[in-house]
Amino acid sequence: MKTRLFYIDYIRLFLCCVVIFHHTAIGFGASGGWYYYSPTRLEGLSQLLYSILMGIDQSYFMSLFFFVSALFTPQSLERKGVTGFLRDRFFRLVVPMLLYIFVLNPILIWYIYPSAGYECQLGPLWFVFSLLFFELSYILIRKAHLTIPPIRVNTRSMSIFALSTGLLAFTLRIFTRTNESFMGITLANFILYIAMYAMGIIAARQNLLDSLSLRRSSKWLLFAALWIFIMLASTNDNIENTSGGFNITSLAYSLWEAVSCVAISYSLLTVGKRFLNVSHPLFESLAADSFIAFVIHPFPVVWLTMVMEDTHICPELLIPITSILAIVLSLTIAHTIRCLCHRMNYKWV
Repeated sequence: MKTRLFYIDYIRLFLCCVVIFHHTAIGFGASGGWYYYSPTRLEGLSQLLYSILMGIDQSYFMSLFFFVSALFTPQSLERKGVTGFLRDRFFRLVVPMLLYIFVLNPILIWYIYPSAGYECQLGPLWFVFSLLFFELSYILIRKAHLTIPPIRVNTRSMSIFALSTGLLAFTLRIFTRTNESFMGITLANFILYIAMYAMGIIAARQNLLDSLSLRRSSKWLLFAALWIFIMLASTNDNIENTSGGFNITSLAYSLWEAVSCVAISYSLLTVGKRFLNVSHPLFESLAADSFIAFVIHPFPVVWLTMVMEDTHICPELLIPITSILAIVLSLTIAHTIRCLCHRMNYKWV
């Protein structure tokens, strides 16, 4: 982990774009929760297909976000010490989170619903809140000097990881469902988040990224694709059961989600390491802007959704068009903010 991993920066940028696409699609009728739902909505087969795509996104994108965030935590903590690490996290994560909760979120709510009162929410910054909790937990656990035996990345270890996390997620979802949240935090999804963050820490300490294999990634992608049909066949036209409960649909969905997370995350890391681990000024700059873009993206997404819904274009096309515009606008605003912060000598962006 001593050399610069350019492909990790590019994966972070890609995940930011997926988040923007994901929330745009939900705004136009795909399944999921969001600030604003357009009256121009998907229907029938289109809604089903986009909702399946949202499920595929959900299976890996936030889990992989936690993984790549964890990759640099051990090295950063050792280099800066606990005090320096916490100070860095305060300015990089806590300040933006508080700004969003108490300023940006109320403004966005007022823009969408002018009659609404002052409302504080985490919004997409639930990720930052959770990441801070994970990092504080890692600092405490690190003091216990636990020894983790060497892990080999192979089909057996990946299968054990997918099976165990899938079963744990199924068990958790008996008590709390994926359509239940508090302050934007969906506890039913946290098994994979915790597991992927822990794997990021282990990967950093044991250099697991050195053993990635393109051949293995293709096999897992095929397996995840085939499992979709098994999962859909188990629904018996009762798609609501995928959110949880003690039923075969929830079990099939939880296992598929874990398999999909492993397959897609492993494949993105493998392809990135093999083909994209090179310096590129444009993509490096965009990657540096990606966190700010993640923080402010609800504003471009909501505004563009409202603007584009009056164009009388079918929602199937509105989603990709609006997503591209929202990505460009979010990154442009983020770059402007980052430049202003640097001029004000705020170096934590």
